Amino acid sequence: MLDSHRFGRGPALVVAFAACAALAIVAYLLLAAPPSSQGSSAAPAHAVAGHGKDRARVRRWTRYAATHPATQVGPGHLSRIFFHSQALHRVADYLVYLPRDYRPTHRLPVFYGLHGMPGRPLAFTANADIELRLERLIAAGRVSPMILVFPDGRIDGRTSSDSEWANTRSGAFLSYVVDVVHDVDLRFATLPFRQDRVIAGLSAGAYGAVNLGLHAPALFGAVQVWSGYFLQTPTGVFSHATPQQIFDNSPLEYVFTRRVQLRRDPLRAFFYVGRDESDSWQTPPMVAALRATGSDVDWAIYPGGHNWNLWSGRLNQMLLLAARDFAAGPAPAPE
Repeated sequence: MLDSHRFGRGPALVVAFAACAALAIVAYLLLAAPPSSQGSSAAPAHAVAGHGKDRARVRRWTRYAATHPATQVGPGHLSRIFFHSQALHRVADYLVYLPRDYRPTHRLPVFYGLHGMPGRPLAFTANADIELRLERLIAAGRVSPMILVFPDGRIDGRTSSDSEWANTRSGAFLSYVVDVVHDVDLRFATLPFRQDRVIAGLSAGAYGAVNLGLHAPALFGAVQVWSGYFLQTPTGVFSHATPQQIFDNSPLEYVFTRRVQLRRDPLRAFFYVGRDESDSWQTPPMVAALRATGSDVDWAIYPGGHNWNLWSGRLNQMLLLAARDFAAGPAPAPE
């Protein structure tokens, strides 16, 4: 029995304990319940429903969900979404921003942003206020509403890691982004066509964006490359890669092998680089090689170096460019 002299008013404490227990049960039920068809839950239990026989995986998900509370996703909010990635064989996540004008009955295009390495998905918000800038451009009538999505390319959640957004021994991060696209289309009111998706990235994310755009041209109609590089080396996650794997992840070398795919799925691309960047020499030959496939490619060199001063300074321009690409529809087929 409770000692009322030691603990004060015993009955009140019992009631408090009962209330806490009830709240815990409610929280558990909220976390375990599957989301609605609109994807209102940020921690969906149905993410592993397709693996019902794998009880160990379900138990791992339950423990994970218990320490990562669900978040209701709504317009005007940046939210973290959890789902099961087949590529990574685990529960993964990404950030999504639904503009204030978002309605489940009105489908919108999607802008995907890949962070640099080291980096994190929140970088676009923390360093450049991307969602605030988008809302200002929408309010000014300069762009139409779009959904923002930021995948997580960190290995085991470590900000200092470098996955190169590629499929390597450290994880199939290129294929994980494809999983993200499918999950976004499943949860939200998106326009599920390649011409209604733009993928952008900075630094390693820029490399990842063009690498993914060339490996999966049926998914993205336009690519934005902010301070990218296009040749892979046998270092880091590629330290044990074969020469063929290095080739297959070096866009500047393999781009000519994508002519047939790019004729079927024409691509728009915009590259920019800072004048003071050490890898800026790779951009002109990459642009020329992609143009040779018949792709619609433009590029620019801007004052600045490899940092957020350059990327933040060009962010509004990139959102305007994405809106223009969405409005233009599919890129013209090569002659």
